[in-house]
Amino acid sequence: MAAAFETYAGRPGVLFTDVDGTITTAKSLASSTYRALCDLAEAGLPVVVVTGRPAGWCDALVRLWPVAAAIAENGAITFVRDGASVSKRYAVAESEIPALRERMFAAASEARALVSGARMSADSRYREIDLAIDWNEDASLDVADADRMVALLRDRGFEATRSSVHVNFGPPGIDKMTACRAYLEAGGQCALDDALYVGDALNDAPLFAGFPHSVGVANVRDVWNELPHRPRYVTAAAEGAGFEEVAAALLAAR
Repeated sequence: MAAAFETYAGRPGVLFTDVDGTITTAKSLASSTYRALCDLAEAGLPVVVVTGRPAGWCDALVRLWPVAAAIAENGAITFVRDGASVSKRYAVAESEIPALRERMFAAASEARALVSGARMSADSRYREIDLAIDWNEDASLDVADADRMVALLRDRGFEATRSSVHVNFGPPGIDKMTACRAYLEAGGQCALDDALYVGDALNDAPLFAGFPHSVGVANVRDVWNELPHRPRYVTAAAEGAGFEEVAAALLAAR
C-alpha cells in the first residue's frame, strides 16, 4: 500500500505532472486547479506537464499555462519555455518521421479493424509522431478492447499503452520517462532524485518506477492492480483535487 502524500517532506526542484485525470477533473480543468498551477509558478517551483496529448495542444499549453515545459505525445516531443520564446525537441530524427507515420497509420487501421467502434482520437490531426485511438473520450469501449489494441500494436513493434482516454502508440524506446530524463539532463535544474512526478494511469507506470518520489492522485486506485509499478504516495482526493492537495503540501513546505 502506498503511503499518504502528507508523509512526504521533500522540496522538489521540478514538479512533473500528467494532465488527463491528474490535473483535469471529469475531463475539464477546474479554476481551482489552474490556480494551484499559478501558485506553484509564483513560488518558483517549475512545473512540467507530461502527457499523451498532441504536439498541437502542448505548443499552446506551454505558451499559455504557467509551466516551464510540456512533454507531448508520451515523450515524443518536448516544448521548453525560454523567456518569451519556446523551443521544440524531437525524440526521433525528423527525417524518420514520414516513414514512421506511414507504418503507424497502417497499424492503427489494423487495430481499428480488430475492435468494433474504435476510432482515431479527435486530437489526432494535431499529432506529429505518436498516434492515439479513442477508447474512453468520445468513444465508449471496454478496457478489454483497449488492451487488445495495445497488444496488437506492441506486436507490430511499437511502444503502446492505455491512458485514461486513449490507446497511445509510438516509436519503440520512447516513453514519458525517457523524455523526463532528457529534459532534466538538458536543463540541469535538478537531479532526478530531487524531482517529483504526479500521475494517475497505466501510461504513468514508467514514471512511478523511474522517479524516486512519485504520487498517484486517488483515482490511480482504478488501475492499481494493473500497474507494473506503483506510486510511492497516493493523495486522499482524486483527479484535479488530488493535484491541488499535492500543490498545497509543496507550497506549505517552501
